[in-house]
Amino acid sequence: MENGKKILVGVTGGIAAYKAPGVIRRLREAGHEVKTIATEAAFHFIPEETLSIAAGNQVHTEKTWWEQSGRVEHVTLARWADLVLVAPATADAMARAAIGLGDDLLCATILAGAKKVLWAPAMNPEMWSSSATKRNVETLESWGHSFVGPAEGAMASAEEEPGVGRLAEEAEITAAVEGALSSAGGR
Repeated sequence: MENGKKILVGVTGGIAAYKAPGVIRRLREAGHEVKTIATEAAFHFIPEETLSIAAGNQVHTEKTWWEQSGRVEHVTLARWADLVLVAPATADAMARAAIGLGDDLLCATILAGAKKVLWAPAMNPEMWSSSATKRNVETLESWGHSFVGPAEGAMASAEEEPGVGRLAEEAEITAAVEGALSSAGGR
């Protein structure tokens, strides 16, 4: 891990959460140290144990945030991470961050001075193309946050027509992480 960086992967509550362990595996294979934060909604789609095994350590959650540990977890995580990757990033998570909410561990960590933030959106095509989501993306970009995807293709729901909203592929997300880490500036 000589050239490896510290990556904090935020997993939010969308069906694409099942792809998070593959992204985490690729980041670890690239030599990065990875920690995870999962929203409560993420656990509707993926077990906590799966994320913990993929990252090789405990998952930071709302429960761990409120444990009496003598540290301020959101500040500690924000200072630890060279980059926060939110994958998948739901419309809700992006909206909460864009208005500066800090009442969940992921948004509080981003708000507490995360150095760089990379969002990997995954949602219904109509949600991605909505005016509200576009405004939130513009706000986050104006703060120096970056984005990878979403991709075009078949959606998880059989009821959905293919469109732009799929989580970017693992290799594309990993390449975007490397690009964000090597770029000057950031948040």
